Amino acid sequence: MQFRRGQGATEYLVILGAVLLVALVVVSLLGWFPALGGSTKEQQSKAYWSGASPFAINSFKLDGTTMTFSLSNRLSDSLTLTGIDIPNGTGTFTYTVAWPAKAFNGGEEAVVTTTVANSTNPCYSSGASKTGNPFEIKIVAFTYTSGAITGIRQQGAQSLVGRCS
Repeated sequence: MQFRRGQGATEYLVILGAVLLVALVVVSLLGWFPALGGSTKEQQSKAYWSGASPFAINSFKLDGTTMTFSLSNRLSDSLTLTGIDIPNGTGTFTYTVAWPAKAFNGGEEAVVTTTVANSTNPCYSSGASKTGNPFEIKIVAFTYTSGAITGIRQQGAQSLVGRCS
């Protein structure tokens, strides 16, 4: 059996192309390219935050300057949410709950809405819509009270990832 010189090189190029294609698919599914794997990061974020304790984020929405959280108290004890803090790269801004404090009975779920400052809002842009754009908030921390203990802080180990509404 005789091979022509170009035949071997062509076969290697086809194999190399297939390997690169498979590698690109794997990398995008793991979320290493934000534009390609954003939905995977969103799913991982949702899975983490829905199981967080004592406060779990069941769902959230950032629409313009309004941030809405559906939170659950996963403990049997009553807790009082006093703030939601989100530091970013340019400083710290705080999403404070819409009322001075929100009491949660054990196992209770409630919706908390707050206003986000335009200067630090990942979904705000003067004159341009960011609807559908992905965003990632690196740190989310809840401040709450349990009984007589005040100022307790729950900080997530995972980013909060979503899309602007």
